[in-house]
Amino acid sequence: ATEGVAGKKFYIGEDVTNGHIYGLVNIAAFLAQSMKETIKYDACDENSWDLVGGKYPLSNACGQLGQSYQDYHCSEEEKHMECPVDPNMSITAVTHAKWYGAPAPLYCGPKTDEQPHSGFWDYGYECNKSWAN
Repeated sequence: ATEGVAGKKFYIGEDVTNGHIYGLVNIAAFLAQSMKETIKYDACDENSWDLVGGKYPLSNACGQLGQSYQDYHCSEEEKHMECPVDPNMSITAVTHAKWYGAPAPLYCGPKTDEQPHSGFWDYGYECNKSWAN
């Protein structure tokens, strides 16, 4: 891989004898890990885990680690499968992380007059103790 995310690249082998086999093993390990986490944590949606300034931005639904998911595009060979961005679309994830203080399911939607910015998830708030906050 020549490009990555947050300085990380996915190893798919090298142009040496049997180099492609190491790449295939890495792909198999990645898929196995994904399946294991899907079963273990009963999750099929992305978790909000990218802390910014000690908080989980609700905008993580639109991209984590400095990514902007709506700015991803297919290669020229796959361009015919790309859908246009719908600026009015909104969606809420079904699953989310279960650790203590974990953010709620990710939600992504358009800016509105009532919600001009997304805010953040306050994992320190204790709603089960009325005296706490």
